[in-house]
Amino acid sequence: MGVIKNFINNKLLIKPQGFLDANAASELITPIDIDRIKKRNVKYISIDFSKIISANMNALRFLNDVLENLFKKENVESCIFNPNKNILQMASNLEDLYFNIFENEHIEKIFFDEEYLEERPIYICCIKDEQNKNMLIYYLLKRGYSPKTADTENEINEDAVVIKNSIILKVSNRIGAVVKNSIVYFFFDGFLDANLSSMFDIEYFRRNLLIGFKIFIFDMNSVKGMNVHAVRFLKTLGVEAAEYGALLAIVGLNKKNIQQNLIEELLDMGYLFFPDEKDLFNSKEYEEAVNSNDIIYKKSKKITKDFVKLLPYFVNSTISTVELMTGVEARKEAPRITEVTIDTTKKYIASSIGFYGDMDGMMILILSENLTKQISKILIGEEYKTKEELNDLVNEFANIITGTVKREIQKHDLRINITLPKVFDEIENLKNIVVNRKGVEVKFYFQEEEFYFYLVR
Repeated sequence: MGVIKNFINNKLLIKPQGFLDANAASELITPIDIDRIKKRNVKYISIDFSKIISANMNALRFLNDVLENLFKKENVESCIFNPNKNILQMASNLEDLYFNIFENEHIEKIFFDEEYLEERPIYICCIKDEQNKNMLIYYLLKRGYSPKTADTENEINEDAVVIKNSIILKVSNRIGAVVKNSIVYFFFDGFLDANLSSMFDIEYFRRNLLIGFKIFIFDMNSVKGMNVHAVRFLKTLGVEAAEYGALLAIVGLNKKNIQQNLIEELLDMGYLFFPDEKDLFNSKEYEEAVNSNDIIYKKSKKITKDFVKLLPYFVNSTISTVELMTGVEARKEAPRITEVTIDTTKKYIASSIGFYGDMDGMMILILSENLTKQISKILIGEEYKTKEELNDLVNEFANIITGTVKREIQKHDLRINITLPKVFDEIENLKNIVVNRKGVEVKFYFQEEEFYFYLVR
């Protein structure tokens, strides 16, 4: 079997050809290659399967073991792309998959080429495995994209990249997270132990509580067990969620593999267990969480000089985005530090976005209904017609602003992570989470349409 190997920036590209068995698989990544991977600080390994005539299961298992070692010890992510149908089927049957599978080279570049930027919209289509679909969304969001989903290709009426047969690795050194339909999903794998606290981004969890998310789904379909250390950490999350009146639901966990006393500890902490999402969505607890308008009383942090210095990065990104979408130049009032006040008698739509790292806080965007309609014409070509379309629209708008803010912050060597936006189509619900909070307020006018921006701690 012939193999061509190229190191390109932080990626190793491997192009084998012929028949792949266990002996041939050992040639793909040799001990010498592993030394070079370490010395060159390689982040990605991509293996082009377009010229692999056939492969057997032993070869894929051997390759998976090698990539598992690199993933766990060197934090190197791997993928194969252009596999034929038989190889795709065999690889997807591996119990623990330590490499991603991308259907073609174009999609591999979107995920694994840090210098490549896809300008067309990206759709995830026809993928029935909800966990895989959510993980594809999560990875694309990490890369700065805002993917859309479709059940059939007939629903896609624009020139777009369509992902249909790609699979994200089934294990991770981090707990993956994604936001969908105002619900925050976290995905857990393998055996949960004391390492859970380092794998779970607790600051991201806290920011999502702060900006108003009320429902958190812990997807544990791939969890094989957990010990007392993992339960202790999950109980810590339960305490924090209880302060905000949030619902924590564990979905898909095989409780036969868990000691009963550990399950009871989680139940006592307020966790709910459901066999699948459908049962959760049909439960009275879910309905109560969706309709909850509880006021959250949390003491706000002080507005410091360093915090106010962040204002231009956020404000300039927001103004430029709205001006671009409406074609209207903004008129801005002077910033002021004030208690956040929301007029619930007017028709406003809002979004909150959390951030944390070198500085933590929350950005709040409040738009008039008419301004939202103008933006709707730009994003979807017409005014929104349903509540679902309104939520999707404001979510997409806030995502665009978030992406612009990220790029602006990176120019100034600041380490700040930003959460996905939470949309409030009922302005009263936003009022309940910012009660008694002070922040920096900037009021804009686009023509005569009001737009409020708050930076809150």
